[in-house]
Amino acid sequence: MSRDYDDLLKMKRPEHINDDFSIKHPKMPLSSRAKIFAPFAALKGYEESIDEAGKKNRNLYD
Repeated sequence: MSRDYDDLLKMKRPEHINDDFSIKHPKMPLSSRAKIFAPFAALKGYEESIDEAGKKNRNLYD
């Protein structure tokens, strides 16, 4: 296993306080972060497949 990036993993996240970057790119509120990923589904049709399998299994045990 390569250890090329071990030093990067241990670094803290850079902080931008009152600099040009923080003015142009304010920190996103935690409550809004999940919303940016909402339009993307990892597996299309996954929820429907789970629902269908659940219905089939309920019929077996009823």
